[in-house]
Amino acid sequence: MRRVEILCFDFPSEWEQLELFPLNDLHVGDPKTDETLFRQFVRYVADAPNRYLIGIGDLMNNGIKSSVSNIYNETMTPREQRKWLVRELSPIKDRILLLLDGNHEYRSKKEVDLSQTEELADSLGVRYLQDEAALKISVGHKRNQKPCAYTVYVTHGATGGKYPGAAVNNLQMLALTLENCDIVIVGHSHKKLGYRFRSRRFDPRNNRLEQVDKLCVVASAWQDFGGYAARKMYVPGAKGKTPIILNGREKYAYVVI
Repeated sequence: MRRVEILCFDFPSEWEQLELFPLNDLHVGDPKTDETLFRQFVRYVADAPNRYLIGIGDLMNNGIKSSVSNIYNETMTPREQRKWLVRELSPIKDRILLLLDGNHEYRSKKEVDLSQTEELADSLGVRYLQDEAALKISVGHKRNQKPCAYTVYVTHGATGGKYPGAAVNNLQMLALTLENCDIVIVGHSHKKLGYRFRSRRFDPRNNRLEQVDKLCVVASAWQDFGGYAARKMYVPGAKGKTPIILNGREKYAYVVI
């Protein structure tokens, strides 16, 4: 049976909060990518020590001959896209907790067993995981002096659909499979959504059913509207950063939409 290791990250006890940013669907190489907005985001992360990010796929458009993307529209080759990201992310490489593949990077993984994300991670000195990651993030301290510990699950995501309800339904079904998980984060659908619900679990020690909150986040893309989305008659999605705030004085997390 395959086991997924929980990655543990401990941040300073004096921090009142941690700002966690999913970075996904940047699609470097797509002419609609807002590079100016992305550079503003990189400066924002660098401006305070309590800002960290998780790369969850499709950072590169990675248009190849067998893919849906029109390679003649790309502003850079796949190799140039990776080099661009190395250059742009290098100032904050110590703020990147990990990088995951998305379906766009998986194109070359499937064709020639080359993960663009793994190459990017190696160049930046960042941890690479292919499909999913489970994290335990501890920050600050509560009244009892113990840190606020959050369990977080991230994956790129799939099957978004045109409407927000489809993304929420898929995300909630995923979250229900993850017992004792506080926050579930996906991208892929080019929507920006936050959703909180309660699940129930058995507490056999105290012989009762517990109710626990789960925060579900669909992180936004970084493109202007047009192209494929216009042809498919999608609604333009909000773009830019999706901050998830982890409180360091009491256990409570929320997303800023």
